[in-house]
Amino acid sequence: MHDVIIAGLGPAGSTAAYRLAKSGFKVLSFDKEKFPRYKSCGGCISAKIDGLIDFDISPCVEFTVKGAYFTYRSGRKLDITADKPVGYNVMRDTFDAFLLNKAMEAGAEVVEGTRITGFVDKGGHVDVSTSDGRTFSSKFLIGADGAGGVIGREHFGMTVKECAVSITAELPYDNSALCGMDGRLFIDFGTVPFGYGWMFPKKNFLSIGVAGDLSKNSGSIKKSFNELISTHELTSGLKVEDTAGWTVPVYSSSVKSVVKGRALLAGDSGRLVDPFLGEGIYFAMKTATVAADTITQALHSDSANLMPYQAWLENDLFPEFSAAEKVSNLVYNHPRLWYKILENEPAMMLKYFSVIRGEESVQSFYNWVYKRIRSRPWRLLRRWVESKFV
Repeated sequence: MHDVIIAGLGPAGSTAAYRLAKSGFKVLSFDKEKFPRYKSCGGCISAKIDGLIDFDISPCVEFTVKGAYFTYRSGRKLDITADKPVGYNVMRDTFDAFLLNKAMEAGAEVVEGTRITGFVDKGGHVDVSTSDGRTFSSKFLIGADGAGGVIGREHFGMTVKECAVSITAELPYDNSALCGMDGRLFIDFGTVPFGYGWMFPKKNFLSIGVAGDLSKNSGSIKKSFNELISTHELTSGLKVEDTAGWTVPVYSSSVKSVVKGRALLAGDSGRLVDPFLGEGIYFAMKTATVAADTITQALHSDSANLMPYQAWLENDLFPEFSAAEKVSNLVYNHPRLWYKILENEPAMMLKYFSVIRGEESVQSFYNWVYKRIRSRPWRLLRRWVESKFV
């Protein structure tokens, strides 16, 4: 009998395994892949990570982000840069393997190349079945097996109907060509319907990608990707050979409970991804941390109650995600108008950098932006704001 079994060893699963094993619990973790493995992802982590974990991730950081060159359909470049870090760029194969090693060093038992195929909650414990035909028992189960993972899909009814879709590529790049960027990303609005494009510098690669709402990009996301590559000054004329696509399980108000008996979901498997920027790494690790602490409390008190985790989501995280949905609607429904506002008011993005660093809430940012736009004497703009985003 294990204390906890974890499905999936991405940032959520490995963070939970590390935290629980470090507390002395018997942890068994599974992942269908063998590490290190490639993961389709932009690989940018918000600076909030600094206050979340008790170990140093600097060995994995390839680029420290202080701002971005923003563009509208690859033109009208706008430089908005802060005086302190906003985030960190990592390669996911390196970063995820690093987190996995931390979990193993803490004492977690890890099984690679084997996936969890289902579980049965017996009331006093959970029986977990795996792809190699074995069965294991534990007091609790954490589903962290990603957007299409069996735990969230089959046992919690999570769907991808309201998700975003993305295409990424890792383009080998001469780092000297990026001289003068001084900590800047490239972010493009307008090319992708209800979404954005990006170029994130790494040591040896330029991570390029686009992401947009599934309902508005069905069958067209590759076209948006090709348009960004062919028109942007950094990649125009370059040929991208290999691309990878994936589903971004952004939060939606349709997400309800991610706790069921002795099982819970963390990270992408519970659709716990920022609906504005689509950031998943930080929120995977944050939700895994709270989930692990909730299970720790339950184990210490010999209780099966995991609802404090759900309460934290509903009281703390979901209101922030709901505010991010409002920001998403403001920006992505009218990207040209938003970009014009940003050109006139670059302080808006500097303000949002404070959100990414965890210095203020998304709700306070949205209220500030709405008040600032509404105060402008542009009659049509005011009418637009008041009709769409109150």
